[in-house]
Amino acid sequence: MRALVELALAVGRGPMSAAAIAKRQELSLAYLEQLLHRLKKHGLVTSVRGPRGGYVLAREAKRITMAEVVHALDAEEAAPARSGARRGRAVQQHAQRISQAVWHCVHERLAQSLGAVTLQDVCDEAGSDESIEHRYVFHI
Repeated sequence: MRALVELALAVGRGPMSAAAIAKRQELSLAYLEQLLHRLKKHGLVTSVRGPRGGYVLAREAKRITMAEVVHALDAEEAAPARSGARRGRAVQQHAQRISQAVWHCVHERLAQSLGAVTLQDVCDEAGSDESIEHRYVFHI
C-alpha cells in the first residue's frame, strides 16, 4: 500500500525504482520486489526498463480501488486454508464450514467497502494536515 502511495505521489516525475521506494518506506527490497511483482501481475503498476527505469502506476490513482490492491496482495486469494491432517469427525468438519462461511461473509463486506476507496483517496488522506496515525486504529 505504501509503495502505491509513493508511486501515486511521484506521478509526472517518471518511474521510481524499487530501491528508492524501499529506502523511503524502510522496507526490505526483496520483500518490496515481491509485492511489486504481484501488483504488476494484477495490472496496477507497470515497470520501465533501463538506467532510469522503475515502476509507475498503470492507471490514474483515482481509478485504482483498495479492493483491487487487497486482492492483488492477498497471498491466499484463491486457496482456502487447509490443515495437514485429515479431520475425520463430523463435528470438526461442521465447525470448519461455519468458520469458512463467517470469513467469507467478512471478506465480501470488506471487499465492498474497499471498492469505494481509491488510491487517490488514500493519497489525499496521507497529505492532509491531520496525522493519520491519530485518527485511525486498525486491529487485525
